[in-house]
Amino acid sequence: MTTPSTGTIACRSCDLYEVCRLCGMIALSEQRGLQRTGALRTLKPGTRLYRAGEPAHSLFAVRQGMLKTVDVGTDGEERIVSVNTPGDMLGMEAFGNRIYAQDVVALQPTVCCELPLSMLSEQYSRVRELAAALINLLSRASAPRPMLARGSIRERVAGFILDLGARLEQRGLNGRQFSLGMTRQEIANLLDTRIETVSRTIQKLGRERAIDIVGQKVTLRSLKPAA
Repeated sequence: MTTPSTGTIACRSCDLYEVCRLCGMIALSEQRGLQRTGALRTLKPGTRLYRAGEPAHSLFAVRQGMLKTVDVGTDGEERIVSVNTPGDMLGMEAFGNRIYAQDVVALQPTVCCELPLSMLSEQYSRVRELAAALINLLSRASAPRPMLARGSIRERVAGFILDLGARLEQRGLNGRQFSLGMTRQEIANLLDTRIETVSRTIQKLGRERAIDIVGQKVTLRSLKPAA
């Protein structure tokens, strides 16, 4: 069964909004309101948005769905570094070495907005505004994320679920009822533990009515962060 996709966010809720506006990828029409003019990338679950080592040609913003960012070891084993939700921006390494540093893989049916780097270099007349928007974007991208692989296993699992809900709510989506977007094995990988431990902990949270869980769909009830 295909995992349902996380909802679509409004352009104004996206980290890349101001940069897209200055580059002309979003236009304001008096008759039709905010209109997108940029390119979209549609991905099926398991499809890579890009691979480590590929030339970096674009920035991407998650419009709908979820992805995972992974490091692939020399033995081919994946280590999940982060989960990417609607509104998140991907490909910031394009400003440095001009190659993508990690693999990014769709967890659900996913849509990403694509901003080619070539468009940034064409905006000479608005360079000050664009520079300010990029600095703001970089500051958001460098903001620390919760250390999900620390603490007791209950704290890790609860922290993962609460962080995901808070990120979706921040983008104007439903942060109380949503898809986890990941298999139990992927969650265990992210939290640096075993799949059996994750499964038992999620079941225990369900029995305690802290959450309702059916497959990957979770509803928050009384789940609270660790004191």
